[in-house]
Amino acid sequence: MKRELPPALIQKQEQMRQQTIEKVLRAMKDLKAEGCRINIKNLMAYSGLSRSVFAKPHVRDLIQDQLAAKEQKTIPKRRVVRKNQQEEISAYISRIDRLTEENEQLKKECELLRGRLFLLMNKIDNGIFIL
Repeated sequence: MKRELPPALIQKQEQMRQQTIEKVLRAMKDLKAEGCRINIKNLMAYSGLSRSVFAKPHVRDLIQDQLAAKEQKTIPKRRVVRKNQQEEISAYISRIDRLTEENEQLKKECELLRGRLFLLMNKIDNGIFIL
């Protein structure tokens, strides 16, 4: 003889399933927005759910459906860059170029100073140079 579950328990289980589905969907949405890969490890870390939750049929099906829908979208989105963003990008690029050039000059100066230090240390070691 099979016992039936109480309706309150069935309702509570369904409520917990829906909460889990909402957490997984929110985690997938946020991970996608941050540009992270959507995999079980990242979903676990982001949602706080355990690995066993992602093995449950309703969660596994949800993830597979979401990933399948993602693969069907073949039209890439073009990023629209506004004029002021282009100016900021240009400013950053010129700053990077300037800092790179300055860095190269400082490296050359450092190399020259190391050479002078080496020569002075040799003079001191040979007793030629007295302080």
